[in-house]
Amino acid sequence: MNNIDNQEVFNTSKKTRQQQKFLAVINLLLAAVSVTLLIVIITKILPLFEKEEQPENKTSHIIQVEVLNGCGTAGLADKFTDLLRSKKFDVVKTGNFASFDIDNSFVIDRVGNKEFAYSLADSIGIPKSNVIQQFNRNYYLDVTLVIGKDFNNLLNQ
Repeated sequence: MNNIDNQEVFNTSKKTRQQQKFLAVINLLLAAVSVTLLIVIITKILPLFEKEEQPENKTSHIIQVEVLNGCGTAGLADKFTDLLRSKKFDVVKTGNFASFDIDNSFVIDRVGNKEFAYSLADSIGIPKSNVIQQFNRNYYLDVTLVIGKDFNNLLNQ
């Protein structure tokens, strides 16, 4: 009987060792999964605390702009084209407005998304009250900037 008891103890300790090995493997797998999840969470949260480097264009869409001279000063549309391109706007057309007697610059929303127009207005210092909507399905651009006689205030922003 003593021999049977020894055999049972041996088998029990063998089972216990196998269980311990199994639990060790499970613990390692859980630790690996935990570390992976922690890394994923950290990489998702950290960018939320970083500052935006390009606050001018607050949308992910590249805003296409038409720049029109509404005050008659020569070369003004080109100056604003350079300014807007430096702020990551896509100036696709320049020209003259219907008249040269515009006192205050304004932005026209052409596609029904005022956020595009507000983004452009904010980037050069035009008040939101000077943003209007005027849809035109024939235009293949998002907003129109009409430069008025107040252009010096906008260039110094």
